[in-house]
Amino acid sequence: MEEHSVTSLMIVVLVAFIIPIILHRLKWNAIPVVVAEIAAGLLLGESGLKVIYEDQLLELLSMLGIIFLMFLTGLEVDFNLIQESRKKSGSVNPLKLGFISFAGIFLASLLLAWLLSIMGYVSDVFFMTLIISTISVSVTMPVLKDKGLLAGSLGQSILLVAVFADFFTMTLLAVHVSFLRSSEGANGISNIMLLSLLFVVCFVIYRLIVAAKPKKVMEKIQRETISLGTRGVFALILLFVALSEGVGAENILGAFLAGVVLSLLSPQKEFVKQLNSFGFGFLIPIFFVMVGAKLDLRGMIEDPKALAMFPLFLLAFYLSKLVVIPIFRQWFSWKKSIASGVLLGSKLSLVIAASAVGMELDIINNTTNTALVLASVVTVITSPIIFQRMVPDAEVAPVISKVSLVGFNAITLKLAQDLKKDGYDVTLYGSDKTNLEPVHKFPYPIVELNPLSTEDLADKGVFEREIVVVYTNDDERNFQIALEAEKQGVKQVIARVEEKKPLPEGSNIQFISSFFSNMTLVKAMIEYPSVINLVTTEGHLQEIPMLNERYHMMRVRDLNILGDSLVLRILRDNEVIVPHGDTVLLLGDRLIISSDQPAHVQRLKWMLSE
Repeated sequence: MEEHSVTSLMIVVLVAFIIPIILHRLKWNAIPVVVAEIAAGLLLGESGLKVIYEDQLLELLSMLGIIFLMFLTGLEVDFNLIQESRKKSGSVNPLKLGFISFAGIFLASLLLAWLLSIMGYVSDVFFMTLIISTISVSVTMPVLKDKGLLAGSLGQSILLVAVFADFFTMTLLAVHVSFLRSSEGANGISNIMLLSLLFVVCFVIYRLIVAAKPKKVMEKIQRETISLGTRGVFALILLFVALSEGVGAENILGAFLAGVVLSLLSPQKEFVKQLNSFGFGFLIPIFFVMVGAKLDLRGMIEDPKALAMFPLFLLAFYLSKLVVIPIFRQWFSWKKSIASGVLLGSKLSLVIAASAVGMELDIINNTTNTALVLASVVTVITSPIIFQRMVPDAEVAPVISKVSLVGFNAITLKLAQDLKKDGYDVTLYGSDKTNLEPVHKFPYPIVELNPLSTEDLADKGVFEREIVVVYTNDDERNFQIALEAEKQGVKQVIARVEEKKPLPEGSNIQFISSFFSNMTLVKAMIEYPSVINLVTTEGHLQEIPMLNERYHMMRVRDLNILGDSLVLRILRDNEVIVPHGDTVLLLGDRLIISSDQPAHVQRLKWMLSE
């Protein structure tokens, strides 16, 4: 039995490893990896070659896979987006639009589930309502991001509909399951009270984590080692899974709530990417392959009633989302409204999770589960393609880096002028601007502060920018302002300090001195005169981090967004790569880009970094 377990696990892991490579080589970008994993499981499992058998080991890993998948689903609930939407002014309020749209979807799903029940295909109307009303955030978000719509009213409205669908369907599923597991009404009420207690505990744990989370400690943990943060995540997941099972709810609800709690804590993007890499690199592919392996395709084909369910479920998935079209049409065009309804029809993870619960409770059988999963797979493939064809890419202005320059002198004035020319949003701060008159000659804001204290700088929003350069004539003042800037969360801090000072452990503050700068420049002119000419003339160089998963594993020659720009170097960990056409880009790479169009470089930064 142990040998059999390892053999099946080996096959599943090999399949999960090979599938992304095959999709990349064949350039089947329209097919999501998870869909290919389900198809591979279908081919190798019960309905196909029968070389994969579910046993205790695979069952355990598959269960951990769905738990981690639901955790990541909860992590996708973007509360910052909801908060920003509440403050949004103008004709479109994405928060209100998203909530009304989901309410319409839920009512339409209830009607469709009732019709399916009348036709004899569904026994539990409310359970099927939840299945039909789900929406895949993991599908809608990447599509909106690739189209450049995520920051706009349309993208926010679509995403908020999906977020509401995720949260409310998971919660209502837990409530429904609690009632189903109760033989008497009194027990049902007791279970609901216990379930409510779970949400109270969830809130209390969140508040305790916030209260016990000194900012410096958390930053130090995430900076020094990712493993400690990952251990804490798994402890959080298992805590909520245990609490969820303890109150009679499904373990997927506990995992989902653990993700929601972590989302509320606003983790760093790099940390979230690490969690996604772990989940989609090992546990989650095993779950999806095993989903395919357990599908009863033969049974569905042989049963006319079950075979009819597939098109009916697919039709219900899309019809339930058509209700958003007249709602969206009040603010957007017919074409965008119809495309939004189609994209919101995409679903997969929550359908699979809910179907697994349904089979466990004997609400549905395996052939019905097969029809639901296959219908979901079709929506995941077709919805993004239709949306991308119907809605053009947004003409989004590139995100401009904001720079605070502290200190009035010839160097900061010239630096501000050059940075402004290169497309940066620059503001100059100092304590005496009498020698800068007339101010209107400068194409950037100049703010006078006297005295030049960290408190006054904070009040003026100096530390709310991505880059802070401190270049006054007082080394001690520069050092203190730099420390405060890093403490306030500024990504890049540069300070003029002639005598090097000890920095806190893990600090990323960069010091610069006149002596060091002059020596470095003269040495560079001797050893690399051509490079100095490139940097100091009209050419524009910039280091851009590659954080967009869309371009992961893409060759440089296939990076059609470069235009006339050149990739001079790729910095990968501690390695410097001289790129050629077949060089493959990886997440986390830092690209040294050369271009004579600063605006285009800024757009590249936006496209590659988001």
